[in-house]
Amino acid sequence: MLRCGRRLDGFREGWSIDPHTPRKPGPMPAAALRTPFRSAFPAALALLLALAPAVAHAVDEASMRRSAELGERGIETAAAGDLPAAQWLLERAIAANPANARAYAHLGSVHQSKGDTRLARKYYGIALEIDPTEPDALNRFAQLDIAQGDRATAEQRLRILRFHCEHCEQTQELARLLSSAPAAPLEP
Repeated sequence: MLRCGRRLDGFREGWSIDPHTPRKPGPMPAAALRTPFRSAFPAALALLLALAPAVAHAVDEASMRRSAELGERGIETAAAGDLPAAQWLLERAIAANPANARAYAHLGSVHQSKGDTRLARKYYGIALEIDPTEPDALNRFAQLDIAQGDRATAEQRLRILRFHCEHCEQTQELARLLSSAPAAPLEP
């Protein structure tokens, strides 16, 4: 490693890597600064990484309440049929609290109602990453799975719903849909 007193800048040989004076020999600024931080940098990085998740995911109580209120208004607006306004409200709910799984699930429902199943799947997936037991996301995602012919995945989602919320309306709706949907043919 580097020791004090050694020069790594090619002073005696007539070359230098100093970006400011490329033709003249000179000191290497990086070599002098690196040694004092060698032991402090890992500790500072570890501290920063330890604190980053807490800081990044911290949402105050007022933001959580605001997100819940906006989410409920968005759900009501979607039920009334005003999908653009519902989308706007649900996006504001997510901005206020990015961990609002219910808002993501209903934003997925808005996109599904608009016919954009790609975005619907995206938002259902985000909702389930936040809360793997979100009933609306599980139900609507399973409906998309059935429409795509993936009955096995839909049945898995129904099992999760039954385990966490056996008597929820989402569970009953999905069970009825799966019982009425034709089963996939068995492969020989």
